[in-house]
Amino acid sequence: MVYLWGIQAPRPGQPFGAAATEAAGRICKGKRLRVVARSAGPEGRIAGSVVAEGKETSERQDVGRALIRLGLAWQDQRGPSSARLRSLEQKARREEAGLWQRADPTPPWAWRE
Repeated sequence: MVYLWGIQAPRPGQPFGAAATEAAGRICKGKRLRVVARSAGPEGRIAGSVVAEGKETSERQDVGRALIRLGLAWQDQRGPSSARLRSLEQKARREEAGLWQRADPTPPWAWRE
């Protein structure tokens, strides 16, 4: 299993959790996935950038960036991230995309069912 580097998406059962999972599936469906490992954590967890590439076209989409752009993830404030991810999150917030439609969405690291 590969965790998307630099982002945190809503957990299953959390508001927008299903939407984030569905969006990631749509982005990846029928595409070749290229993973660039960025770090390995406890229990062999790999965090990396995942790029969905069109099989017959030059279309490429970074899955983590796409989820943030859609307002379906946070840039990870608890670990390494990038200025690009922070900028995408700020834009999604301004546009009230996805989970930013809520006044104060709960990030996954603070979520309690």
